[in-house]
Amino acid sequence: MDFWKIESDEDIVTVKWSHNYFEDYKILSYQFFECGNRTFDEVIEDVNDNIKSDMWFLPGIFLIRQSIELGLKALLCRIYNKNKDIQNTFEECCHDVSKLFQKYIVIGEENYLTNKEREWLINYLLSLEDVDSKSDMFRFPFEDEFLSKYQGKFLDNVGVANNLLQAFALVKKCLKKGISDDENKFNETLEPEFFIFAPHGFGNCWLRQQLSDEGFHVKVNGYISVIDFIYNNQQISKETKFYPLMFMFRNTIELCLKRLFYSTVDNGVPLKVFYSKRKSHLIKKDLWKNVKPVILRYANSSGNDTEIVDIVERLINEINALDKNGDNFRYPTSYSLEYRFDDKILDLNNVYKYFKALINFLDGCDSMLDAIAEYQSEMQAEYY
Repeated sequence: MDFWKIESDEDIVTVKWSHNYFEDYKILSYQFFECGNRTFDEVIEDVNDNIKSDMWFLPGIFLIRQSIELGLKALLCRIYNKNKDIQNTFEECCHDVSKLFQKYIVIGEENYLTNKEREWLINYLLSLEDVDSKSDMFRFPFEDEFLSKYQGKFLDNVGVANNLLQAFALVKKCLKKGISDDENKFNETLEPEFFIFAPHGFGNCWLRQQLSDEGFHVKVNGYISVIDFIYNNQQISKETKFYPLMFMFRNTIELCLKRLFYSTVDNGVPLKVFYSKRKSHLIKKDLWKNVKPVILRYANSSGNDTEIVDIVERLINEINALDKNGDNFRYPTSYSLEYRFDDKILDLNNVYKYFKALINFLDGCDSMLDAIAEYQSEMQAEYY
C-alpha cells in the first residue's frame, strides 16, 4: 500500500494553507465543528441506538471541543501583532480553552459578546477544563480519578451537546466580529456546565469502563464508527473532513497499539516497559517497538505467515514520519507556527483504505492474543 497513491481524480484532496494564521486556524475550527456537529445529529436522532449513544458521542465531544480550541487560537492569532506572542501563548496555554479565552479577554482589543454571553462562556470553559483539562479524556480510556467521580452515571446527550454548540457559537460570533447566525441565538437559560447528567440511559451516554478491556473497546469502536460515518457522509466535503479524519485515524492506531500493551498472554509486554510506555504517544519508538515482538512470538508459535508484520511496520514508519507526536492534523501549525503538512495532493479514498487496513490488522492481533490468553488461562486452571 502507498499513502501517496492517486487512484481517482474524483477523490483528490489538496492541502494548501494560506499562511495567514488567523484564517487557517479559523478554517480548521469550522472543519472540526462540521464533523462533530454531524456526529451529534446522528447520535441524537437515532435515539434507540445504544452503541451510538455510548460510543459515538465521545468522539463527537472531542471534535467540538477541538473546534472551540482552534477558534480561540484563531482569535489570538488575529489580535497579536508579533509571532512570538502567539508562540508563547500557545505554549503556555496548550489545550486549556479557559486560559485561551482569558488571554483573549485580558488583551481587550475586541469585545463582540454581551456581558451575559461573556460571563456564560467564562464559566462554561472553566467547567469544561475541570473535567477535561488535557483534552484527552474523550480520546483514551478514562483515568481512575474520572471513574471515581462518574462511573455508572448517564450523560444527558442533548444537554451536553447543546452547551458545547452554544460555546462554539459564541466563539464563532467573535470570529465573525459580532455577527451571530439566527439559529445560534444565545440561550441564557442554559446552565454553563460541561457535564449534565440524566436519570436514565435511554438515548444517553453511559459512562462506564469494564476492567476486562481497560476501556479500549468503547474508545476504539467509537472512533472507528465515527471515522466511517464521516468518511461516507456526502454532506461533508472532502476538504472539510480530511484533517479531522486524519487526526482520528492516527488516534485510533495509537489506541489499537496501546490495547495490545494490556494483553494478558503469558509473554506479553514486559511490566517495566508497560508502566513506562503505556501512555506514550510515540507510535513507532515506544508502542510498535514493544508490541511487535509479542505479535511475532505468538504468530510464529501458531504457524502464521509473519511477512505481513514487515509490511505493517513499513506503514507505521510512514505514519510516524507524517505525524510523530499525533498533533500534525490537529492544528494547521506547530506551536512554533511551522506548517508541517502543506502543499500536498492526496487521494482520500486511498488514504482511508490505507489506514483501515492497518487498523484491521491491529484489531485482528488483539483478537488473536485474546484467544491465546483465554486458552492459557483455561490450561492453568485445569493444571491447578
